[in-house]
Amino acid sequence: MAFKLTYSDGQESQYDDDTVWEVENGVLKLGKKEGTWSVLLSPSHWAVIELGRTASDEKDGDSDSKDAKKDSDEDAEKDFEEDSGDGDSKDED
Repeated sequence: MAFKLTYSDGQESQYDDDTVWEVENGVLKLGKKEGTWSVLLSPSHWAVIELGRTASDEKDGDSDSKDAKKDSDEDAEKDFEEDSGDGDSKDED
């Protein structure tokens, strides 16, 4: 899974799906193959790992966001219809 690594000094690096990683006792291990680590970072050198989406997922995400907007619009319309009711109002005297 693609991820972004933020180092303790604030520098950020993006890694793609080809990079595997593991955290063991605070040590971040990076490499191209699990168990064969090419980079080891001590806990004092890295701060945050943000799991992200790949470029292909982001393309698919466009349709997901449209679906979410459609669902949200339908919910808002349903709420409006429920609030409108059948003309009876409790506030009327």
